[in-house]
Amino acid sequence: MSKYLIGIYLALVIAILVIIQIGIRQKSGPHEPERQETEQGYTPLATKLAKVEEESRKAELEVKQAKIGEDFESMVFIPAGEFFMGSNDGSYDAKPVRMVYLDGFSIDKYEVTFAQFYQFIGLTGHRKPRLAGYLSASVTEDIPLFIRAMNPVVGVSWDDAVEYCQWKGKRLPSEAEWEKAAKGTDKRKWPWGNEERSEYANLLGDDGAPYTAPVNQFRKDVSPYGVYDLAGNAMEWVADWFNQDSYRILPVSNPLGVSSGESRVIRGASWNDSIKRAQTSIRFKMSPEYRDVTIGFRCAKSGSPP
Repeated sequence: MSKYLIGIYLALVIAILVIIQIGIRQKSGPHEPERQETEQGYTPLATKLAKVEEESRKAELEVKQAKIGEDFESMVFIPAGEFFMGSNDGSYDAKPVRMVYLDGFSIDKYEVTFAQFYQFIGLTGHRKPRLAGYLSASVTEDIPLFIRAMNPVVGVSWDDAVEYCQWKGKRLPSEAEWEKAAKGTDKRKWPWGNEERSEYANLLGDDGAPYTAPVNQFRKDVSPYGVYDLAGNAMEWVADWFNQDSYRILPVSNPLGVSSGESRVIRGASWNDSIKRAQTSIRFKMSPEYRDVTIGFRCAKSGSPP
């Protein structure tokens, strides 16, 4: 090989090595792009999460200091009698419509609030609601907006709800009790009647409440008995195990659900659901360990009113 060709070869090798070295320096050098993005308005995830935690702590402090009015602790008595349970217009698991008898019982007028649940936490050491983990990034940044004294507590499991109700000397309502409290003795589709009015409840859409709202805010989302937020605001745990054949196999007098299962029943829709999902006969199911910003609860009590 001539000296001329050897020179060309060495020049090519040197050029390749220089190019590789430049690439390595660009990958391993100082994080200049991140600094530039920060200057242009980019906020690192760690900074965002720290801000969420700080705002959540402030919101929790306000909740702990809130005074709970007597009205928020009130219950509504549902008299003994029959009602139409289920819907022939709904899904398979809500059929057939049956005339079901229930003894008299009382049910919370409102969903259990953050102020009430944090009072329970403060006196028992129970764990706090979980408001993160199943959320999109945009909602995660808005977590503090859920933590309001008179908004329904969400992010609680079925067991959390059971323990709170027991602490209050109450229990979760049965699925049948929840449905009767929502629709009364007729076959109405929504607590207020058969008119499809999404603005009557805190549902998905332009109702002025992007997430949960105070439990006494939506005055038209009220049942014939005077129970609020059975259509929207938060979905609600009830006592029963879920079974798609419950309406076919359970007794027509004080049904309590099947004896075992994998999922518990949830009734009612949430701030993130459509008006169609808010009908009084629609049933949902969920693992009892699940905690989410759409699910809360209310309590019930057997017997005559005090």
